Amino acid sequence: MAAAERMFGGRCSDDDFCYFSLWMVGLGEDSFGRALADADALDDAPEVQHLAGRTWTGWGEDWPGWELLDYVALEAHGLVAGDPDECGDAFHAAVKAQQGENLITRGPAGERWDVRDEGEAARRLPRLSVMFPLSADSLRICQLR
Repeated sequence: MAAAERMFGGRCSDDDFCYFSLWMVGLGEDSFGRALADADALDDAPEVQHLAGRTWTGWGEDWPGWELLDYVALEAHGLVAGDPDECGDAFHAAVKAQQGENLITRGPAGERWDVRDEGEAARRLPRLSVMFPLSADSLRICQLR
């Protein structure tokens, strides 16, 4: 979450994080695994290096999010079930049946901290902090807190 927030200029909605996480899966097993162990390791990914030096408002088609990946399982289920246009009720019922009643959903794990705190960001995400400096507006919001 902190890496996404830093890359997104100190702001990252729940949807942004969801699609960013899916995008990270698309980076491949090696990049994804290293980023899970150390978020700052994202600095090695060519896709992240391509975004560096630009603000999120200028990313355009390079936006680090993959919303459509969120629908792959639903669409595959529809094709296998013989109804590719189904609304998803059967899919969600099948997922619930597979997982049982003991499903635990969690948000991001780990300690929460403000990526707009430059000292803390430099300590926790030193490479991403250099690659994605915050704007003056982002820093002002942090100072008002």
